[in-house]
Amino acid sequence: EYNPAMGKRYEEKEEHYLAFLDYPEELRKYIYTTNAVESVNSGIERMRNELGGYFPSMKALEMNLFIQLSNLNDMWMRRPISAIRANLYRLRQIMRSKFEMEEVI
Repeated sequence: EYNPAMGKRYEEKEEHYLAFLDYPEELRKYIYTTNAVESVNSGIERMRNELGGYFPSMKALEMNLFIQLSNLNDMWMRRPISAIRANLYRLRQIMRSKFEMEEVI
């Protein structure tokens, strides 16, 4: 069922929802996917299960989260995404234009 209020909200923020369309087509699937987030969450869940179903303290959680993120970073560095590497120049140009500040006179 169509919700007019929700439709209006989506229309108002359309540029945020469709921002990935500003990037080259071959990179879009890497931008709008949630694989990285799902990977972090599954790693935390796996560690929690290995500790008996819970983290015994905030310190234990922080240490395990650090380990999980370090492992992910290592994995991503070993297996860079070839489409991103092939389009690195274009990505740098896009980022430069997005974050370039106008000179103040």
